[in-house]
Amino acid sequence: MKKIAIFLCDCGNNLAEKIDFDLLESTLTTYEHVEKVFRFSLLCKKNKQELEHLKGKFTHLLIGACSERSSLTFTEDRIYQLLDYLEINRGHFESVNLREQCVWHHPKASREELTSKALDMFNIAYTKLLFNEKALDLPKFAEKVLVVGGGVAGLSASLNLAKMGIKTTLVEREKYLGGVASKVPFLWQSEGSYGFCTSECVLPVLARDVLFEEKVTPLLSTEIASIEKKQGNFKVTFLQKNNFVNPSLCISCGKCQEVCPVTTPNPFDFGLTQKKAIAKENFLLLPDTYSLDPENCTFCGECAQICPTKAIDLKAENQLSTDTFGALILATGFEAKLPPDISFEPNHPKIITFTQFERLAANRFFGRPPLSVVFVLCQKEHTGHCSRLCCTIAAKHAFRMASFFMGTETRVIYQDFKPIGRSGEFFYKQAQEKGVEFIKTRIKTIEGEEWLTLTTEEGEEIEADLVVMAEPLLPPEISFLKDLKLLTDEKNFPEEFQPKIIRPGESLVERVFLAGSARGIKDVQESIESGANAALKASFALQGKKQKYVSQIDLDKCSHCGLCVPICPHGAILSSKDTPFFIDPGFCKGCGLCVSSCPSRAINLKNLTDLQILEMAKKAFEHALPSEPKILAFLCYWCSYAAGDLVGPKKLELPLNTRTIRVRCSASLNPDLALEILTSGYADGVLIAGCPPKNCHHLWGNYLEDRRVKLLKGTLSTLGLPKESLRFEYIGVTLSDKLAKVLKSMSKNINLS
Repeated sequence: MKKIAIFLCDCGNNLAEKIDFDLLESTLTTYEHVEKVFRFSLLCKKNKQELEHLKGKFTHLLIGACSERSSLTFTEDRIYQLLDYLEINRGHFESVNLREQCVWHHPKASREELTSKALDMFNIAYTKLLFNEKALDLPKFAEKVLVVGGGVAGLSASLNLAKMGIKTTLVEREKYLGGVASKVPFLWQSEGSYGFCTSECVLPVLARDVLFEEKVTPLLSTEIASIEKKQGNFKVTFLQKNNFVNPSLCISCGKCQEVCPVTTPNPFDFGLTQKKAIAKENFLLLPDTYSLDPENCTFCGECAQICPTKAIDLKAENQLSTDTFGALILATGFEAKLPPDISFEPNHPKIITFTQFERLAANRFFGRPPLSVVFVLCQKEHTGHCSRLCCTIAAKHAFRMASFFMGTETRVIYQDFKPIGRSGEFFYKQAQEKGVEFIKTRIKTIEGEEWLTLTTEEGEEIEADLVVMAEPLLPPEISFLKDLKLLTDEKNFPEEFQPKIIRPGESLVERVFLAGSARGIKDVQESIESGANAALKASFALQGKKQKYVSQIDLDKCSHCGLCVPICPHGAILSSKDTPFFIDPGFCKGCGLCVSSCPSRAINLKNLTDLQILEMAKKAFEHALPSEPKILAFLCYWCSYAAGDLVGPKKLELPLNTRTIRVRCSASLNPDLALEILTSGYADGVLIAGCPPKNCHHLWGNYLEDRRVKLLKGTLSTLGLPKESLRFEYIGVTLSDKLAKVLKSMSKNINLS
């Protein structure tokens, strides 16, 4: 049995001066299921405890006040807190935006006219409320987080999660922790620090803290074989490659290495040094254990025989394991590699990359520093984007070469030199003062054997015995992204959720977070900050969620066409052996893109169904002026609805016969519904407004709806509808003037005769 309470707030009597609240109250009291209408003057200033006497007495709540979207004091989140306190389900609530989208929209309207519009707005909200269902209430997800990547971002995320008491599994495909940073001997500390820190100091400390944290389970030499989304969680299968050395028994005594007969290039030093087939690639790497290289080992057994702790098992095999997690943090770092179409010999021993130079410098050039070194920057013409760190890295190297290898002539070739922050500028200026030459040009060719000649695009020649190329920093290929249904941008970085500026590290997929260079190229300090941020977000996300809007598939109507799967930008539509397609509510963001894409009408958006929209449209203009066109505007949840809220503050106004309905995404509205509204005479014009280009919260919803409306507009004349009666517009928060202009144009150009 519905028991509806209605809260009317006159905003310190400001709204009551424009709207007849007595008439509103007396009218609303007659609505079916309405138990009581409460009057407030400053509802936003009340503490929820002041309404304790109403707790548990009502099942539904309808509030007429300011905008839940744009109010600076009575926001949607605060209303949800009030609902929880009053023991009213979040799905059983609607609001009427009396201030921003009634009074403020029509500054010249009479009190009678504004009261008539207010009654229509209540009709719309009340009609929707009658059909509303309880909000989705998902309990806590699996209280365990998987961190993918053992670089500094992954270490930071893992450590912060553990400190919050959350069980964490850290998976890393290499044999050791630290990622790229472990190979860099000197790290700039921060954007504002002019000093260096050595990875030999900070990386063992950070890795050690993680390894000895009881809440963290590290899986080294491990890859993710598959990920399955299941009941809101992530079921992950791991493939752990065996290093043939038990880390719990190995004491790193090195006796196995001493007897090993096989010598092979050391990959940690990019082959600049040698190691044995069983070895520790660098003495400070963690875990502090040796590992065996099966590709070069002869399996002679000498190491196993001499090992004092019997840590070596030459018959060990790879292992598969499975675990379930409530959240994932992708800290997958970057790959540094030269593009395949460079115009010189990439394997030339005198031409190396920045990353190789780090190891060469770490080994102090093996006592033979170059006489002349040239750092060549920028490969963005090959990749289409700047790698961001290269200029500062070049400035760092140039500064150190000029400071500690004063007999080496150092030059930097650049196209656009953009060091990061104060520290980058400091290294750059200090290098210049110490005699480093920075030359703005492009290198066309590099020729020679022991002594190299670089030819610039101007035809000038530069000689050197070592050339160091800045390789592009690129996101790695991640095979399991397809399992997550996580989309990437044109540069292959995982897409973040909108608005990115205030939701950093949140991917398009629920409870998949991005850290470090998985979000875009970051330095060490930025990566550590990013890891901590992702850990905090993951900890909150495990607490479950209450969601008013969620899509649901009617399996009896579903034709199994699968069109909804690629439309969903959040990877929420899954399949199983028993069910071809279903929506996992744990991953659904309630955008509604699938609803309007389903040709069978088998998908409904809970609490904003097609039926609700039609019923709302039917009630929207009962008190409208008969002489003016009735314009119904469907405004997307965040951007265009907020633009509507800002019409008044920007001293604009809308036609009095405009009514607005807030939808989840512009593409959640099936344009066929708009046609039905028009042909049924519920409205004379329909505007669908979406986020501005490249800013849709649901990636491509605005583009999708724009195309649909353009296709449908060609059918308007055959239905006897004017061309102006259906429009789609991209309207961001700041484009209130555009919204006003479009609605005025529709009102002016739609001929009621």
